[in-house]
Amino acid sequence: MTETSPRPTDVDSFLDGLKFNRFHLVILILCTILTAIDGYELYVVGWVLPDLAEDFGVPRTAITSAMVAQQMGMLVGAFIVPPLADRIGRPRLLLICFAGMMLSALAILTTQSLLPFTICRFVAGLCGTAMVPILVTLASETAPRRLRSTMATITVSGTMIGAMIGALMQGFILEPFGWHGAFWIAVVLPAMMLPFIWFMPESLRAMAARKPDDPAIQILARRMQPRGADPVTIIAAPRTETATQALLSDVFGRGQRMKTFLMWAISISSFVFITAGVWKTTIFKDVIGLPWSEVALINGTNTAAGFVGMLCIGFFIDKLGFKRVMVSSFLLAALGCVLIGLLAPGPGMFLAVVMMALFQHGGQAGIAALAASLYSPRSRATGVGWTYGAGRVASIFAPLFGTFVLSEGMGPVGIFALLAVPLASAGLFTLWLMSLKGAPRITRPAHGHG
Repeated sequence: MTETSPRPTDVDSFLDGLKFNRFHLVILILCTILTAIDGYELYVVGWVLPDLAEDFGVPRTAITSAMVAQQMGMLVGAFIVPPLADRIGRPRLLLICFAGMMLSALAILTTQSLLPFTICRFVAGLCGTAMVPILVTLASETAPRRLRSTMATITVSGTMIGAMIGALMQGFILEPFGWHGAFWIAVVLPAMMLPFIWFMPESLRAMAARKPDDPAIQILARRMQPRGADPVTIIAAPRTETATQALLSDVFGRGQRMKTFLMWAISISSFVFITAGVWKTTIFKDVIGLPWSEVALINGTNTAAGFVGMLCIGFFIDKLGFKRVMVSSFLLAALGCVLIGLLAPGPGMFLAVVMMALFQHGGQAGIAALAASLYSPRSRATGVGWTYGAGRVASIFAPLFGTFVLSEGMGPVGIFALLAVPLASAGLFTLWLMSLKGAPRITRPAHGHG
């Protein structure tokens, strides 16, 4: 073999040997932007609900039907859409789903009554729910193993950017343009990104797992290498199972079934807290008795600290491993939650909010990274998507938490102690999962490629 002859290597060795370069950066930026847009698309109704109800001439509670329809669409999509990404490719499905969300928002701009609006929100939920799992999958599969969790959690942090876009929309668009302005943003943002998604490459791991003899594998490998690097030939193992067999084996196969159920238990615990936590504003205002200015400060503090937590947790996972970081994150978040109730309404409560938000949002982002590491490339989008789907099933009932604690007249200590339970449960389930044989481990392979 001459010096210019391509050197044979397997997919994992090639990807794990690459240094972080421009290709990785472009994928990371694209995935994070798309996650931000998805977050805006899915939560825009809540931000413009009063204007919507007034324009449609219905009570604000009537908009609940549209929000329930969206939740149902998200629930259905969480289980149906991710397997399609493993079959037809992540970018292709992203293109379809973002186009679906864009067209749904465009159709809403022509609606004048609640029924067509509700149908459009079902479509938006169906198309949007699996975007975060698919984008996390794409980012983590593109990354070298030593940076996989970092890229996954930075991608998830895009949801907080979406919330910031929503806040800016409320501040600058809602008053002069009404809810139509908010939905024009929901049309324009995905429309701007469709050309970028069209040219977005599939992950090399997924291509090799789905079709090992695809000539595009070698082309993509060359694109991923820095200029001047020695050429390589990617060797991929031929498939020995059908797509359905591979899916069942990867997610529910022997030695994997218990890990999947524990992964779902972690997601369920975290989503129960998030969904029950929508009552926090009401609790701070009506139970603790804070003025609106302090409630707004708490919400802003929660968003900022949560964003920092999401950005940072992947770095620490890649350095210290899932077990240490995620177990600690959920348990510290639970402690922060308890401290909010104990310290309210004093100044220490704000420090407790920072503590809870930092570790709770970080732990939530870590779920995506953990699920992406648990499943093989050929079924990874399905595994991550179903993990989120399990959380959404349980979270349907979590809003009843507010009704219960308010009707029982519970004080802040009892309320926030109850909110801490699912966070502590997530930490314990993570500890259990990581104690099993074959649980994801962080490795640091040698850097073989420029």
